[in-house]
Amino acid sequence: MSQDDIDRLMAYLREHPEEMQRVHAMLTREIVAFAAMKGFEITEEELKARQALVHLINGT
Repeated sequence: MSQDDIDRLMAYLREHPEEMQRVHAMLTREIVAFAAMKGFEITEEELKARQALVHLINGT
């Protein structure tokens, strides 16, 4: 499931701060491609939904 892969990608990025820096500058579609190269199955729609939820929770 993509949401599980998003969680695993986030855990991976926390363990690899240099990769996290690269991802911060990427567009959503680039993050999806990066995730696929790392073996994570994430769709752009689900990633956007997760981003929207985080913004809603954080009030940003």
